[in-house]
Amino acid sequence: MTKLLIMTTGQTDVQLVVNGVRKELDGKTCGKLHDEIEKRPWRVVDVPARKDDQRISGLPDGDLSLCTPKLDAVLRFEGFNQELPSAVLILETRRTIDSDPRYAGAVLKQRLRDKGVSEVQRHAFLEDQETLEDPEKDADAVVRGSVVLSLSQAIASAVEQAKPKEVIVATTGGMAAANAVIEELARLYAEASGAIAKVLEVPDASAAQKSDDSDKKDDDSDKKDDDSDKKIDRAVEEKFHPATGIRARWQALSLIRKGNLLAAWGAVSHLENQPGQEWTKVVRWLADFAASLPIANGCDIEVLTHPKMAVRAALRVELALRAGDVPRAVHGTVAFFESALWDWLRQRDFTTEDGASGSIEEGFTFSQGPNKEQENRFRKVTRNGREIWKINDFNKGVKAWLEVLDKRKLRAFKEKLSDDIRELRNDVAHNEPTPELMQKARVAMQDAELWSRDDPPQFLKQPLVQAVLTELGVEEPNLLCEKLLETVRARLLLSPQPASDAKKEET
Repeated sequence: MTKLLIMTTGQTDVQLVVNGVRKELDGKTCGKLHDEIEKRPWRVVDVPARKDDQRISGLPDGDLSLCTPKLDAVLRFEGFNQELPSAVLILETRRTIDSDPRYAGAVLKQRLRDKGVSEVQRHAFLEDQETLEDPEKDADAVVRGSVVLSLSQAIASAVEQAKPKEVIVATTGGMAAANAVIEELARLYAEASGAIAKVLEVPDASAAQKSDDSDKKDDDSDKKDDDSDKKIDRAVEEKFHPATGIRARWQALSLIRKGNLLAAWGAVSHLENQPGQEWTKVVRWLADFAASLPIANGCDIEVLTHPKMAVRAALRVELALRAGDVPRAVHGTVAFFESALWDWLRQRDFTTEDGASGSIEEGFTFSQGPNKEQENRFRKVTRNGREIWKINDFNKGVKAWLEVLDKRKLRAFKEKLSDDIRELRNDVAHNEPTPELMQKARVAMQDAELWSRDDPPQFLKQPLVQAVLTELGVEEPNLLCEKLLETVRARLLLSPQPASDAKKEET
């Protein structure tokens, strides 16, 4: 599998090796030491297990031995499946300030060449006396726009040239603010090219071992040598950060509150299988509901699976209006009436009231045949060579059913669905929804008192809508959407720890 490695450089990416011990360079004079290394003969060796706690501020005489602990740790990443990356992009800084690790990219490139990686590019996103940020400008206060553009162009070019199946990012050194941009740019261009993005981190094995050894006795020198083998840094895939889930929660809540249920799922779907992110199933249920798809198993938000189709239809209209989706809201407004009609029909005892045997789904038969008045309410169809009668839901049949059902509120709503509004539904369903057509739809719906004159308009606020739902036995129809959003908000918020539990942990 073709893999592109994107790696940053920092002050500890190149270390000196003296007598089998690796030493970090002094941070304040790192740039000056790099200048001296560039002028001297040097070679890159394998990373020793032993590491000196003290940083060095001067180089020894003679040829130099260097090592690249973080690069070597990355190349040992098990995700490479014992294969080297196909291409590498090194993002570095080459500034003239004393602390800048300006020669690190050259050393890393040589190490990669020694390992057999031939496709290695270096890109400096800061040079001379450049700074990462510009506090004088709000837009550049964290990372200057020109730096973001430089990084973007370099990563885009590397992805385009390598055409990888995986983009592996190791921001193991350098500046935290720049690294955050690099990671997101890598994810962006990986996604755009259909590749998988992975971010690596390299825990300091020597620091971890030191912590483990702090409680042990050091009287066995042989054991010390054995333990030193454990001090080899190894790259691992980035651990899930709680802040990622929390950020996704408020983004999802913001989108849901505005009716953008499908967008909310798109914003959090990548967290679906992450541990501790089970809350994402709530957003998945909402997206399924918005798309009129079967809702994923386990949905316990009753209103989303309400037995009354009119309730579900009304919610979809309300949420579509919040999202500014006029075509869906127009279609849903007419569908609301049709759903309410079917809700009443599903409650009807056709055997007693119509002398019909069968069901709405399978069709009906009449022992004596439907009378003339019934023929308006049913329509004859042929299925598998057999004549059956289905509910006539065309205009003539709807009028006949409204007479028989005698639901005054439903009839009042139907009277507002003029031919113009029905044509409008056809227009938004089959024609290009131009701004002019959308404005025409809004005005028509508001004039018919089907939508409120708020901005955005509301559906469940309208007395006509509330009356239809109340007639169906729905309680507090005006609060359906608000109660749904309140339930979702409660599910997506992190529950605070009870005070009693906190006290138990303290003791």
